[in-house]
Amino acid sequence: MPRKSPGAKARGLGAQLRVCRENAGLNLREAAEALDWDKSTLSRLETGKRNMTVEEVAQMLGVYRVRGDLSREILAIARTMDEPGWWDQGMHGLPKESATLADYESEAIRITNWAPLLIPGLLQTLDYSRAWMLADGIAPSGVELRLTARLRRQHILTTGKVRYVAFIGEPALYTPVGDAAISASQLAAIREIGARPNVAVRVVPTGVGPHRGQLGSFSTLEFHSAPPVVHVELARSGVFMDEDKHTAPYLDLLPYFARVALSETESARLITRIQARWSAHVGPNGLEKIQL
Repeated sequence: MPRKSPGAKARGLGAQLRVCRENAGLNLREAAEALDWDKSTLSRLETGKRNMTVEEVAQMLGVYRVRGDLSREILAIARTMDEPGWWDQGMHGLPKESATLADYESEAIRITNWAPLLIPGLLQTLDYSRAWMLADGIAPSGVELRLTARLRRQHILTTGKVRYVAFIGEPALYTPVGDAAISASQLAAIREIGARPNVAVRVVPTGVGPHRGQLGSFSTLEFHSAPPVVHVELARSGVFMDEDKHTAPYLDLLPYFARVALSETESARLITRIQARWSAHVGPNGLEKIQL
Protein backbone atom coordinates (compact mmCIF):
# COMPACT_ATOMS: atom_id res chain seq x y z
CA MET A 1 0.00 0.00 0.00
CA PRO A 2 1.42 3.46 -0.87
CA ARG A 3 2.11 5.67 2.12
CA LYS A 4 -0.35 8.44 2.81
CA SER A 5 0.73 12.05 2.67
CA PRO A 6 1.65 13.40 6.12
CA GLY A 7 -1.32 14.61 8.10
CA ALA A 8 -2.35 15.36 11.66
CA LYS A 9 -1.17 11.98 12.92
CA ALA A 10 2.34 12.51 11.51
CA ARG A 11 2.51 15.98 13.07
CA GLY A 12 1.38 14.68 16.45
CA LEU A 13 3.83 11.78 16.39
CA GLY A 14 6.68 14.07 15.34
CA ALA A 15 5.87 16.45 18.20
CA GLN A 16 5.88 13.58 20.71
CA LEU A 17 9.27 12.40 19.49
CA ARG A 18 10.65 15.95 19.67
CA VAL A 19 9.65 16.06 23.35
CA CYS A 20 11.35 12.68 23.87
CA ARG A 21 14.53 14.05 22.29
CA GLU A 22 14.45 17.16 24.46
CA ASN A 23 13.86 15.06 27.59
CA ALA A 24 16.96 13.06 26.63
CA GLY A 25 18.95 16.31 26.66
CA LEU A 26 19.77 16.23 22.95
CA ASN A 27 19.55 19.09 20.49
CA LEU A 28 18.61 18.44 16.88
CA ARG A 29 22.21 18.17 15.66
CA GLU A 30 23.28 15.80 18.45
CA ALA A 31 20.28 13.54 17.90
CA ALA A 32 20.83 13.44 14.15
CA GLU A 33 24.48 12.44 14.67
CA ALA A 34 23.49 9.70 17.12
CA LEU A 35 20.94 8.38 14.62
CA ASP A 36 23.39 8.76 11.72
CA TRP A 37 20.81 10.82 9.85
CA ASP A 38 20.87 14.18 8.15
CA LYS A 39 19.75 16.96 10.46
CA SER A 40 17.16 18.00 7.83
CA THR A 41 15.66 14.49 7.83
CA LEU A 42 15.12 14.53 11.59
CA SER A 43 13.69 18.05 11.39
CA ARG A 44 11.15 17.00 8.74
CA LEU A 45 10.08 14.02 10.84
CA GLU A 46 9.64 16.10 13.98
CA THR A 47 7.56 18.72 12.17
CA GLY A 48 5.35 16.16 10.42
CA LYS A 49 6.60 17.07 6.96
CA ARG A 50 7.29 13.40 6.25
CA ASN A 51 5.73 10.16 7.47
CA MET A 52 8.05 7.86 9.37
CA THR A 53 8.38 4.10 9.40
CA VAL A 54 8.02 1.94 12.50
CA GLU A 55 11.74 1.15 12.20
CA GLU A 56 12.67 4.85 12.24
CA VAL A 57 10.48 5.45 15.29
CA ALA A 58 12.01 2.46 17.09
CA GLN A 59 15.49 3.78 16.32
CA MET A 60 14.65 7.20 17.74
CA LEU A 61 13.11 5.70 20.87
CA GLY A 62 16.25 3.66 21.38
CA VAL A 63 18.55 6.68 21.08
CA TYR A 64 16.29 8.70 23.38
CA ARG A 65 16.12 5.80 25.90
CA VAL A 66 12.32 5.71 25.90
CA ARG A 67 11.01 2.50 27.46
CA GLY A 68 7.85 0.94 28.86
CA ASP A 69 4.29 2.15 28.23
CA LEU A 70 5.33 5.33 26.45
CA SER A 71 7.45 3.38 23.97
CA ARG A 72 4.61 0.94 23.27
CA GLU A 73 2.13 3.81 22.84
CA ILE A 74 4.32 5.67 20.36
CA LEU A 75 5.09 2.52 18.35
CA ALA A 76 1.35 1.73 18.18
CA ILE A 77 0.72 5.14 16.61
CA ALA A 78 3.51 4.56 14.10
CA ARG A 79 2.06 1.18 13.07
CA THR A 80 -1.31 2.76 12.19
CA MET A 81 0.14 5.69 10.26
CA ASP A 82 -1.02 4.33 6.88
CA GLU A 83 -4.45 3.14 8.00
CA PRO A 84 -7.39 5.17 6.64
CA GLY A 85 -9.53 7.06 9.07
CA TRP A 86 -13.06 5.80 9.64
CA TRP A 87 -14.30 8.87 7.73
CA ASP A 88 -12.59 8.01 4.41
CA GLN A 89 -13.11 4.26 4.19
CA GLY A 90 -14.67 3.58 0.79
CA MET A 91 -14.32 7.24 -0.20
CA HIS A 92 -12.29 6.62 -3.38
CA GLY A 93 -12.30 9.72 -5.56
CA LEU A 94 -12.64 12.16 -2.66
CA PRO A 95 -10.62 15.33 -3.37
CA LYS A 96 -7.25 15.27 -1.61
CA GLU A 97 -7.96 18.53 0.21
CA SER A 98 -11.20 17.12 1.68
CA ALA A 99 -9.38 14.02 2.90
CA THR A 100 -6.60 16.11 4.45
CA LEU A 101 -9.09 18.39 6.21
CA ALA A 102 -11.00 15.40 7.59
CA ASP A 103 -7.72 13.92 8.82
CA TYR A 104 -6.89 17.09 10.72
CA GLU A 105 -10.43 17.39 12.11
CA SER A 106 -10.37 13.80 13.38
CA GLU A 107 -7.21 14.52 15.41
CA ALA A 108 -8.03 18.05 16.62
CA ILE A 109 -9.05 18.89 20.17
CA ARG A 110 -10.45 22.30 19.17
CA ILE A 111 -11.80 23.55 15.85
CA THR A 112 -12.83 27.13 15.18
CA ASN A 113 -14.59 28.22 11.99
CA TRP A 114 -14.97 31.76 10.71
CA ALA A 115 -17.70 31.85 8.06
CA PRO A 116 -18.68 35.36 6.92
CA LEU A 117 -21.02 34.47 4.02
CA LEU A 118 -21.79 30.74 4.09
CA ILE A 119 -22.78 28.30 6.83
CA PRO A 120 -19.68 26.26 7.86
CA GLY A 121 -19.46 22.77 6.38
CA LEU A 122 -19.56 21.02 9.76
CA LEU A 123 -22.96 22.65 10.42
CA GLN A 124 -24.51 22.28 6.96
CA THR A 125 -27.54 20.10 6.34
CA LEU A 126 -27.36 17.74 3.37
CA ASP A 127 -29.98 19.77 1.47
CA TYR A 128 -28.08 23.02 2.05
CA SER A 129 -24.76 21.42 1.03
CA ARG A 130 -26.29 19.84 -2.08
CA ALA A 131 -27.91 23.10 -3.19
CA TRP A 132 -24.64 24.99 -2.73
CA MET A 133 -22.49 22.41 -4.52
CA LEU A 134 -24.83 22.22 -7.50
CA ALA A 135 -24.98 26.01 -7.71
CA ASP A 136 -21.17 26.04 -7.62
CA GLY A 137 -21.10 23.84 -10.71
CA ILE A 138 -19.92 20.58 -9.12
CA ALA A 139 -21.05 17.61 -11.21
CA PRO A 140 -24.03 15.75 -9.68
CA SER A 141 -22.00 12.52 -9.72
CA GLY A 142 -19.39 14.14 -7.48
CA VAL A 143 -21.86 15.85 -5.18
CA GLU A 144 -23.14 12.67 -3.52
CA LEU A 145 -19.61 11.46 -2.72
CA ARG A 146 -18.79 14.80 -1.14
CA LEU A 147 -22.04 14.77 0.82
CA THR A 148 -21.29 11.32 2.23
CA ALA A 149 -17.81 12.46 3.25
CA ARG A 150 -19.20 15.63 4.85
CA LEU A 151 -21.78 13.64 6.81
CA ARG A 152 -19.00 11.43 8.16
CA ARG A 153 -16.90 14.47 9.05
CA GLN A 154 -19.80 15.97 10.99
CA HIS A 155 -19.83 12.92 13.25
CA ILE A 156 -16.93 14.39 15.23
CA LEU A 157 -19.34 16.93 16.73
CA THR A 158 -21.40 14.12 18.29
CA THR A 159 -18.51 12.41 20.07
CA GLY A 160 -17.80 15.24 22.51
CA LYS A 161 -14.04 14.79 21.97
CA VAL A 162 -13.55 18.09 20.15
CA ARG A 163 -14.48 21.61 21.20
CA TYR A 164 -16.07 23.31 18.19
CA VAL A 165 -16.68 27.05 17.88
CA ALA A 166 -18.38 28.59 14.86
CA PHE A 167 -18.25 32.34 14.33
CA ILE A 168 -20.84 33.01 11.61
CA GLY A 169 -21.21 36.34 9.85
CA GLU A 170 -24.77 37.65 10.04
CA PRO A 171 -25.06 37.84 6.21
CA ALA A 172 -24.69 34.04 6.02
CA LEU A 173 -28.00 33.68 7.86
CA TYR A 174 -29.85 35.83 5.33
CA THR A 175 -28.25 34.52 2.14
CA PRO A 176 -30.63 32.07 0.39
CA VAL A 177 -29.14 28.70 -0.55
CA GLY A 178 -31.75 26.58 -2.27
CA ASP A 179 -35.33 27.51 -1.47
CA ALA A 180 -36.82 29.05 1.67
CA ALA A 181 -37.56 25.63 3.18
CA ILE A 182 -33.91 24.60 2.89
CA SER A 183 -32.76 27.86 4.49
CA ALA A 184 -35.28 27.50 7.34
CA SER A 185 -34.25 23.89 7.98
CA GLN A 186 -30.58 24.88 7.94
CA LEU A 187 -31.07 27.48 10.66
CA ALA A 188 -33.09 25.01 12.73
CA ALA A 189 -30.19 22.54 12.45
CA ILE A 190 -27.72 25.17 13.63
CA ARG A 191 -29.81 25.81 16.74
CA GLU A 192 -30.02 22.09 17.46
CA ILE A 193 -26.28 21.45 17.01
CA GLY A 194 -25.41 24.61 18.93
CA ALA A 195 -27.17 23.23 21.99
CA ARG A 196 -24.54 20.48 22.37
CA PRO A 197 -22.16 21.05 25.29
CA ASN A 198 -19.02 20.87 23.11
CA VAL A 199 -20.36 23.25 20.43
CA ALA A 200 -20.63 27.03 20.48
CA VAL A 201 -22.31 29.00 17.69
CA ARG A 202 -21.90 32.77 17.78
CA VAL A 203 -23.04 35.33 15.23
CA VAL A 204 -20.82 38.25 14.28
CA PRO A 205 -23.15 41.20 13.50
CA THR A 206 -22.70 43.22 10.33
CA GLY A 207 -22.38 46.42 12.36
CA VAL A 208 -19.06 45.61 14.04
CA GLY A 209 -17.12 47.53 11.42
CA PRO A 210 -14.26 46.56 9.10
CA HIS A 211 -11.86 43.79 10.13
CA ARG A 212 -9.38 41.40 8.52
CA GLY A 213 -11.85 38.51 8.66
CA GLN A 214 -13.88 40.11 5.91
CA LEU A 215 -11.22 38.88 3.47
CA GLY A 216 -12.61 35.34 3.66
CA SER A 217 -13.46 32.22 5.62
CA PHE A 218 -10.97 30.01 7.43
CA SER A 219 -10.68 27.29 10.06
CA THR A 220 -8.18 26.83 12.86
CA LEU A 221 -7.40 23.37 14.19
CA GLU A 222 -5.59 22.82 17.48
CA PHE A 223 -4.00 19.58 18.70
CA HIS A 224 -2.69 18.00 21.89
CA SER A 225 0.96 17.87 20.92
CA ALA A 226 1.38 19.65 17.60
CA PRO A 227 1.24 23.28 16.47
CA PRO A 228 -2.12 24.57 15.19
CA VAL A 229 -3.08 24.38 11.54
CA VAL A 230 -5.04 27.00 9.62
CA HIS A 231 -7.14 26.02 6.61
CA VAL A 232 -8.07 28.85 4.25
CA GLU A 233 -10.79 28.16 1.71
CA LEU A 234 -10.24 29.06 -1.93
CA ALA A 235 -12.40 28.55 -5.01
CA ARG A 236 -12.55 24.75 -5.47
CA SER A 237 -9.50 24.25 -3.26
CA GLY A 238 -7.83 25.42 -0.09
CA VAL A 239 -4.47 25.87 1.58
CA PHE A 240 -3.16 24.46 4.86
CA MET A 241 -0.66 26.49 6.90
CA ASP A 242 1.28 25.39 9.97
CA GLU A 243 4.17 27.84 10.33
CA ASP A 244 3.77 30.48 13.03
CA LYS A 245 4.43 33.39 10.67
CA HIS A 246 1.51 32.25 8.50
CA THR A 247 -0.97 31.08 11.14
CA ALA A 248 -0.52 33.98 13.58
CA PRO A 249 -2.64 36.55 11.65
CA TYR A 250 -5.57 34.12 11.67
CA LEU A 251 -5.17 32.96 15.26
CA ASP A 252 -4.93 36.60 16.35
CA LEU A 253 -8.40 37.19 14.89
CA LEU A 254 -10.11 34.69 17.21
CA PRO A 255 -10.03 36.91 20.34
CA TYR A 256 -11.48 39.72 18.21
CA PHE A 257 -14.38 37.52 17.10
CA ALA A 258 -14.95 36.39 20.68
CA ARG A 259 -15.15 40.03 21.75
CA VAL A 260 -17.51 41.35 19.07
CA ALA A 261 -19.75 38.32 18.44
CA LEU A 262 -23.13 37.94 20.06
CA SER A 263 -23.24 35.53 22.99
CA GLU A 264 -24.43 31.98 22.36
CA THR A 265 -27.82 32.83 23.83
CA GLU A 266 -28.18 36.04 21.81
CA SER A 267 -27.04 34.22 18.69
CA ALA A 268 -29.61 31.46 19.19
CA ARG A 269 -32.35 34.07 19.54
CA LEU A 270 -31.31 35.86 16.35
CA ILE A 271 -31.10 32.58 14.43
CA THR A 272 -34.57 31.65 15.68
CA ARG A 273 -36.01 34.97 14.50
CA ILE A 274 -34.44 34.68 11.06
CA GLN A 275 -35.53 31.04 10.79
CA ALA A 276 -39.12 32.11 11.51
CA ARG A 277 -38.97 34.67 8.70
CA TRP A 278 -37.64 32.04 6.29
CA SER A 279 -40.41 29.65 7.38
CA ALA A 280 -43.06 32.32 6.79
CA HIS A 281 -42.13 32.29 3.09
CA VAL A 282 -42.29 28.53 2.61
CA GLY A 283 -45.02 27.70 0.15
CA PRO A 284 -45.97 24.51 -1.69
CA ASN A 285 -43.06 24.98 -4.09
CA GLY A 286 -40.75 27.11 -1.95
CA LEU A 287 -39.81 30.61 -3.04
CA GLU A 288 -36.98 31.70 -5.30
CA LYS A 289 -36.57 35.23 -3.98
CA ILE A 290 -37.73 36.75 -0.72
CA GLN A 291 -37.08 39.95 1.12
CA LEU A 292 -35.90 39.53 4.70
